[in-house]
Amino acid sequence: MPASNLTSERQRLSRFDIVGSYAENAIRFVRHVGLFNSDIQMVKANDDVSAVHMQPPLIDKPMKAHVVGRVPLTNEDVQEIAAWIKGTTDEYERSKATDKRRQYIIDPPWQDVRDPNTGVRRYRRYSCAGFVLDSHLQVNIELLQLDSQALPEVDRETITSAYFGSGRHPRSLAMFGLQGDGPWRIVLPGYVLHALNRPSDQIRKQPYRAQRGNERF
Repeated sequence: MPASNLTSERQRLSRFDIVGSYAENAIRFVRHVGLFNSDIQMVKANDDVSAVHMQPPLIDKPMKAHVVGRVPLTNEDVQEIAAWIKGTTDEYERSKATDKRRQYIIDPPWQDVRDPNTGVRRYRRYSCAGFVLDSHLQVNIELLQLDSQALPEVDRETITSAYFGSGRHPRSLAMFGLQGDGPWRIVLPGYVLHALNRPSDQIRKQPYRAQRGNERF
């Protein structure tokens, strides 16, 4: 199904469909995205649904559902994504990177943390959108163009509305990869839903190029 706003009429979700939550202080501003993590559930707007998502940290706990979308996945795709999630969790545990500051980043949407001596990857940091995008890359579905020049500019006010725990102080933003005063070209959660709001064959054929205003859905 194309991405859609949930209403009082229930919709059926399948495992690893993508769920979005709105910010409380902005109309249809998508603040957060995650992966639905139950086999099948009928849901309506404002339901709390089972999900795995980079809150941060990466958790498997309910999140509020306001908008949903999907790329149809095969059983093999679902198994691949499930194995990847377990592998990601295992990396955090082995590296003792279980707190949100070590797991989370805004720009880029993901970043490898490597052993300084060997160069071997220890784990990967994510934004909530980056986690969802990388999950689908595991089954060769590239949802979004990630070249920074393909992304719209985003100002500080939008950043602080979109990202959990980023705060307004430059030092807080820099901790998650945002240097200077902005604007920045980054991946916002709403872009993921717009990437899904296309025919399935088109989604699989080419990644979406985000447009200004796509932070809302």
